Amino acid sequence: MSLTDLTDLTNVFVNPTAYADEERFHAACRVLRREHPVVRVESERYRPFWAITRHADVLDVERDNEHFLNAPRPLLVPAEMEARAAAQAGGGQVLRTLIHMDDPDHKAFRGITSSWFLPGRIRSLEDRIRELAVRYIDHMADLGGSCDFVQEVSVGFPLHVILSILGLPEEDFPRMLKLTAELFGSDDDELSRSRDPQEQMAVLLDFFQYFVALTAERRANPTDDLASVIANATIDGQPLNDFDTASYYVIIATAGHDTTSSSIAGGLEALLRHPEELARLRDDPSLGANAVEEIIRWVTPVKEFMRTATEDRTVGDVTIPAGD
Repeated sequence: MSLTDLTDLTNVFVNPTAYADEERFHAACRVLRREHPVVRVESERYRPFWAITRHADVLDVERDNEHFLNAPRPLLVPAEMEARAAAQAGGGQVLRTLIHMDDPDHKAFRGITSSWFLPGRIRSLEDRIRELAVRYIDHMADLGGSCDFVQEVSVGFPLHVILSILGLPEEDFPRMLKLTAELFGSDDDELSRSRDPQEQMAVLLDFFQYFVALTAERRANPTDDLASVIANATIDGQPLNDFDTASYYVIIATAGHDTTSSSIAGGLEALLRHPEELARLRDDPSLGANAVEEIIRWVTPVKEFMRTATEDRTVGDVTIPAGD
């Protein structure tokens, strides 16, 4: 990669392999922050977009939810998949999670489950979470000194936590893990179901079919889990439709554990690469809470988000046209 060629620099945002090469990714971003902090990215596979790499500019965009909207393009996905999603939306069927929504829908939908994640509720889950943590620590010890930490520990632990909160049966956890990997790993040959965009859309359909059935079950037989809260929720007195309930489940069941497992694995890797920090943590376990915050910052399991300008807006010293 050339650190002087602008195309090479911006290619790190549209080349999936660049996200697996952190030195390359961060080197490119350092140059862009210094010389091209707001830059237009053109690619054969993706529709054009602007890359914003300075912290202050990112915060300005993120906080201005009047002029920079989540909809219609909250994530960077290939143009062909965007076109298929738009065609499905024309037929009234589309994934619409919290990250796709703007106010007033975002506030209303977030309110459905917000009470579940208040400190008191989270404290009530601590015993179950500690029990699961001990289970995975014991499992790692039983493996005899070496293991694939990602597959054996960091994936399973948060998966069990979030799916237990939802109230899904444990025998369905492997299915949820596989679907999550296929959904988020569509550009990864080890994880994707297929490089065929139609097959990739089928992953979402599999999620929807599972959760539509779950909604029907929880409406007929409510329990005290989060799935029942979503299934029986109303907005303005009306129950959610099947696609909105399924979308809600999808964002919790996938993002709820994938980011955490990436942080756990990346955090351990960072500690192994910096043994002096690992020694500090071993010597003083009270540093654990700060270590968690620093691990999330260091790993940054979500590398990007997208917003669309509602009108011409200036970011840094560049004008972002309306609709970009």
